[in-house]
Amino acid sequence: MAECKVEVDVDGEGESENESESKAAERPSLMEEDLSCPVCRDLYRDPVLLSCTHSFCRGCLEHSWEQKGTHECPVCRQGCDGEQPIPNRALRNTCESYQREKGWRVPILAAALCGLHRRELVLYCVKDEEPVCIDCVTLHRGHELSPLERGVPGCKEELNDKINIMEEKVESFKRMRHKCSATSEYIRSQAQQAEKQIKMEFEKLHQFLNEEEASRIAALRQEEEEKKLRARERCYILARHIATLNETIQAVKREMGADDLTFLQNFQALKRRAQWTTEDPHSAQESLINVAKHLGSLGFKVWEKMQSHVKCLPVIMDPNTASPWLSMSPDMASVCASEERLLMPDNVERFDPCVFVLGSEGLDSGRHRWDIHVGDNPKWIVGVCKESVARKRKFTVTASGGVWTIGLSKGVYSALTSPRTTLNLERQLETVRVKLNVDKGEVSFWDPSDQKHICTFTDTFNEKVFPLFGPGLNSTPMAIIPAKVYVNSV
Repeated sequence: MAECKVEVDVDGEGESENESESKAAERPSLMEEDLSCPVCRDLYRDPVLLSCTHSFCRGCLEHSWEQKGTHECPVCRQGCDGEQPIPNRALRNTCESYQREKGWRVPILAAALCGLHRRELVLYCVKDEEPVCIDCVTLHRGHELSPLERGVPGCKEELNDKINIMEEKVESFKRMRHKCSATSEYIRSQAQQAEKQIKMEFEKLHQFLNEEEASRIAALRQEEEEKKLRARERCYILARHIATLNETIQAVKREMGADDLTFLQNFQALKRRAQWTTEDPHSAQESLINVAKHLGSLGFKVWEKMQSHVKCLPVIMDPNTASPWLSMSPDMASVCASEERLLMPDNVERFDPCVFVLGSEGLDSGRHRWDIHVGDNPKWIVGVCKESVARKRKFTVTASGGVWTIGLSKGVYSALTSPRTTLNLERQLETVRVKLNVDKGEVSFWDPSDQKHICTFTDTFNEKVFPLFGPGLNSTPMAIIPAKVYVNSV
């Protein structure tokens, strides 16, 4: 008995196995779908990329834009006005490789044509830097023309040069960014250190004020107890006198009540008894608390006493100008050489490589004076300089260059003129006094130990001048000596 084979289609339609295989073969592969333009559903031809990341055939995209009259992505509808599609070379190469693997013929893109003559662009004008056709030669008379393939290397070389310049700028900007980041960290540490020092200084002031307050309140309490004790003693004496007088008065009154004869017989004795010989009481001087002593000009007296606990510096050094080879004290009053180069930002105000530091304030008028302790340093420079003095390179220290200073080097004292002027001093300088009269244009140097004049520079100051300190690479600190404060009553 012959068997009968029946094929059943779940959708109600009968279909043979061969027909299913044929239809599956007709369907494009997943790879081919990924390489197909969403507009024409064919493999990409000259694919271009939009900013929305969708790709299309150049012709399909241009045709779509012409039909709709607006520039938008055919897939996501994102606006593309003013956008120039970017050639998607990677996608084009992938499509061509896929076609070669399939044995298909790779289509050759139509050659670009001259917009004026509609001829193929085959030449390159070096002067105008553009491709031209044969008919354009007459429009480029006297210009150097070369085949397209010869013009490409020169253009690429020029662009490579520009790319190299931009890459160098990128590296420069990266270094600057790193410097800015390091500066930001340094600013943070500066603020923390400054806050710590402020708290320490105020802690000292608070301690002094608290001790002064306690001392003055104790003095007030002591005077209060003394004055109260004196008042109690006087009250006690007065109470005794009152009791004695009352007793005498009562006794005399009783005697006066006796009979006439007895009264007259005792009259002289009673008269003597009724006579008060003790000195009458009087108000004591300085019996009250001397409030004026305790409260009069209290703030000024405390401030005056505080001078022994605080320093008044006529000049303060600016740490932002100090060379990285210098170490400065927390109060910015002294500086000496550092054992190693300190990690500091390379800000424009800082001296490097010269080993200098400036005062914190520029001076453009008036008279000023400050003393500098140089000690036994074998090499140093002190004086003033103009604000525009070089900071990032070595320079010759001379008055003609806007630096008015004296110094010690190799055992010789000199005024730093050009050439240097030797100073014949009778004794070794341990302290140097600098006097500056900006209005008169004078900078003079003195030995404060015997008030002897050393030398004077005369010049015209056309800009701010700053105190200059050059301690050299010595371990002995160069220090600003605190000034004495005087109060003149008018």
